[in-house]
Amino acid sequence: MRDSRLIDALRLMVFAALLLAQPLAAATTELKILATDPAPDVLLARAQPFFVRFEVTNTAESSVSVSGRYKGALAVDQGGVSAPARMKAGHDVGVVSLFYWGEKPTRLDEVRLQIRDAGSSALIAEYAFPVSLTWLTDDAPPREPAAWVKEWQRLHAPRTATPAAENSFGNGIWIALAAATLLAAAAVGVWLRRRARAGDDAKHR
Repeated sequence: MRDSRLIDALRLMVFAALLLAQPLAAATTELKILATDPAPDVLLARAQPFFVRFEVTNTAESSVSVSGRYKGALAVDQGGVSAPARMKAGHDVGVVSLFYWGEKPTRLDEVRLQIRDAGSSALIAEYAFPVSLTWLTDDAPPREPAAWVKEWQRLHAPRTATPAAENSFGNGIWIALAAATLLAAAAVGVWLRRRARAGDDAKHR
């Protein structure tokens, strides 16, 4: 009798645990690689970026960073990566990149993306995909990037002043110069009048 009650109690505990685990399963973070530029199995010139376009599905805002590895070791010497991509909650698409400029060829056999919480920076998930990339020591020849890379570069390019802003800035300079000229002329006029009065007083004496 006690054994049957114990078994029933264990069944209830397992059932309750499964119910509690269901929301966690629904909140699973997913990442999908959409494209790379160039292909993940090419030779790259020195400092030539390798771009990764991906989609993240998450219930909260997050950030995605990129790193390269070779035979399990993190490749960081004489290399650089883009800033982490900020991802909105739900479905969002982002782009990250990495590059190397060493005096010797740099090889990668894995690229890894890390998803972190936007607020706490806590690691949420990590995704890796195999590559066969080698950065050479030669300068990069002219190359047309993919359309999605150009769009990403356009959106993240440093913002410059618009023609309207430049015109308003130029007009402000001319107004300031005109005001300074008027003030200087007024000051000279006051000084001349005072000098003339001083001369008249001296004559009367």
